[in-house]
Amino acid sequence: MIKQRLLRLWVLILCAVLGMTATVRAQDGFNLSADLYVLLNDGRVERYGVGAAGVETVTPAESYVVDFGIDANGSRIAYRTQTGLFLRDLAIWDAAPLELEGMTADLPPFRGAGATIAWAPPGDGIAYTTQYGARVFFSTGAAPVYVDLRESLFRRLEWSPQGRFLAAEDGNTPGIWWLYRREGFGLTLTSIITDGTDITWIGEGEIVFAPVNGGLRLMSLDRANQQIDLLDASLIYRLPALNAGDALVFFARDPADATVPPDYGILLQLERGAQQVETLGTVPVALNQLTWTPDASLLVAFQGGVLAFFSPIDGLGFPLPLNGAVMFGWGALRAPAENPIVPILPSPTPTILPTAAVSLLPTPLPVTETSALTLSSDGFFLAPGTNGVIQVWRLPANGTEPTPFTSNTADAIEFTPSPSGDAVAYVVDAELWLQIAGEDPFRLARLGSFAPAAPSFSADENQVAYTDEGSGIWRIAVAAARDGEDPELLRARTASDSEVTEQALRRPQFSPDGTKLLFDVYRADTIANFALDIESRQVAEGAPVAGGDLRPARARWLRDGRIYTILDATVTVDAPPGIYLIDPPQPNEGTLLVTLPPQTIVRAVVEPLPGLLRLLIAQGMTNGAPLQVIDIRLDEAPVTVTPIVDIGALSAPRLSADGRFVGGFADADDPNALLTVIDILTTGRFALSGTAGARSFVWAGGS
Repeated sequence: MIKQRLLRLWVLILCAVLGMTATVRAQDGFNLSADLYVLLNDGRVERYGVGAAGVETVTPAESYVVDFGIDANGSRIAYRTQTGLFLRDLAIWDAAPLELEGMTADLPPFRGAGATIAWAPPGDGIAYTTQYGARVFFSTGAAPVYVDLRESLFRRLEWSPQGRFLAAEDGNTPGIWWLYRREGFGLTLTSIITDGTDITWIGEGEIVFAPVNGGLRLMSLDRANQQIDLLDASLIYRLPALNAGDALVFFARDPADATVPPDYGILLQLERGAQQVETLGTVPVALNQLTWTPDASLLVAFQGGVLAFFSPIDGLGFPLPLNGAVMFGWGALRAPAENPIVPILPSPTPTILPTAAVSLLPTPLPVTETSALTLSSDGFFLAPGTNGVIQVWRLPANGTEPTPFTSNTADAIEFTPSPSGDAVAYVVDAELWLQIAGEDPFRLARLGSFAPAAPSFSADENQVAYTDEGSGIWRIAVAAARDGEDPELLRARTASDSEVTEQALRRPQFSPDGTKLLFDVYRADTIANFALDIESRQVAEGAPVAGGDLRPARARWLRDGRIYTILDATVTVDAPPGIYLIDPPQPNEGTLLVTLPPQTIVRAVVEPLPGLLRLLIAQGMTNGAPLQVIDIRLDEAPVTVTPIVDIGALSAPRLSADGRFVGGFADADDPNALLTVIDILTTGRFALSGTAGARSFVWAGGS
C-alpha cells in the first residue's frame, strides 16, 4: 500500500538524520515535548532526555522495577518492585531510595495501557493500581495516609490538572471511568462515566469524553456533574486531548462512510470558546492502541515491546530504536524544541463543520425493575414475612435478593441495624431484641413503655443504648445481654433535673469513640441536648430552646467528635435555616456555619468523609418535590456548598453511609409501592421487585 511505502521511507529518512544504530548512544537526543521514560523487561527505567540530554538509567541497578510514575515537575520517580513502593530524587543520584510502603503497595493488574502510578500535581499524593483496585499514598508531613479504592480493577489513572480529582479507567468493562474527588487526605467517588472510550481533562473539574456510539461530551464535576453536548452523535469521535495551544484536538469518523474502517479517524480541532470545528487531518489515521504525547503534537503506539511515533495529520511515523519495552511514561512538559527532528507538515485548508446545539435539559431518570442490586452497604426495611408477621428484611449489598433478617413471631415495630449490617436491634411486644447474622436472636431488655426505644449501636457494635420512656437512657453490652445480664441505667442527675417532675430522654447516640452519649431532653415546652460521659456520668448540657425549635432533635455527631445540627423550613423560628455547629455546653443554640436557601427541607444527611456532609434537600413540604444532592464542606473557610445532582422525587429517602445511594419509595401512600434505589453517580433508578408493602427503609451505617 502507498501508506506502508511512505512509512518505510519516513523511517529511513529519520534513521539517516539521527544516525541510529542498534542501540541509542548517550549523545543522541530526541526533540520531544518532554523526557520519555521507558521500563525495559530487565527491570530498568531509562530516561530519553529532550534535546541532547541523551539516555540514562534512573532506577537503582539492584532494583527490578515493576512500574513507575514521574511527578509533575519531572524531578522525582516513584516506582514499585516486588517488595514495595519507592521514591527517588532524580537530581540526587547518590541518595538512597526512600521506601514509601512495603508489600501492601501491591502490584498492578495491567501494564502498558497507561499510567499505573500517577502523581497528584501538588506532589503530595501518589495513586497506584492494585490487584483489588487502587491505592493512594498521601504525604501529610507526619504519618502518611493510605486510601484504598475498591470499586473495580483499574487499567490506568489520571489526575486533574490541579489534583482535586482522580480518574480511574475500569479494567473489566471498556468505556467506564470512575471519578474521585479529593477531600484533604481522602477520596470520595463523585461520578462515573459509563460510556467514555477516551477522556481528557480540559480544566480543573472539567472532563471531555467520547461516548462509544458517537458525540463528544463535557462533564463539569463542580456543577453537579452536569453534561453538555460539545458535538452531536452523528460522528464517532476518539482520542480527545488538549494541545499546547489550549485547543481540543480529536479524531472523527462518519459511521455512514463505508470506505473508512471503524478504528480510523481524521484529525479535527476545536479551539476553546469557538463555535466551529476545523479539519486538520488529510487522511484517516489508524487509532488502535494510540495515545498522545504530553503536548498532543504526536501520537504514540506501543505494541510488542516497541514504541513508535506517528503524525496525527497523515499517520506517517517512525519507531524508536529499542526493544523489550514494558511500559512508558513522560516527564514534565518542556518548551518546544527550536529545531525539531519531526518536520512540520503543511496544514490542509480547514473544513468548517457546525457544532451541535448545547442542551442543558436534565435527562429523566429511567426506572429499571430488578430483583437485586450491587450496593455499597446493606439496606434494611420492614415488610411481612411468609407468615404475614412484620419482619426486618435485609437488602444485601452483594447483589443477592432481599430476605427476612429476623424470625420473630409478632410484628417488629422498630429497628436499627448495626454500622456493619451484621446485626439488628428491634422491638417486638415491648421487648428489645438483637439478631446477629447466623445466630439465634436473644432479648436485650424488657421495656416499660411502648414509646420508641431508638436503639443505637456503638461504633464497635459491642454496646447498645436505648431509651425507656420515663426511666431514662440505658446501656447494655452485647456479650452481657447474651449471658442474661441486665442493662445499666445511664441517666445522670443534674441540679435542674431535680426541679423537674416530668422529662423525657430520647434518641441516644454513641460518640464515634464510644465514650459519650448524645441525647435529647424534653421538658414541658423546651428541648435541649445533653452529652453524657459514660464513665464519669458528667453531663454537658446545651441551652434549652423552645419546643418549636427542632435543632436539638436533629443533632448528630461528626466523625471528629463535634456535634452539628440542622434547621430547615419544617419549622418557623427566629433563626436562619442552615447547618449549626454545637459543642456543649454552649450558652446559645450553636454557631451558624452555612445558611440554607428559604423553603429548603433536609430529607437526609450523612458524613461520607470527615467534615463533608452530603444532604438530600427539597424545596417545599410536598412529598413530590424533587430532591437535590448537595455537599457541604464544614472545615473550609468559608464553608463551601456544592450541588451534586438532581434525582427527582422520592418519599422517605435515606442516604447510604458513603453517600452514593438513595433508598426510598416512589409513593409513601401506596401500600404496594416498591422500594426504589437511586445510584447518585450513574443516576440509575431501580425498583426492587418483591418489596411491595415495604416501609421504614434505612442503610447500615447511613441514614
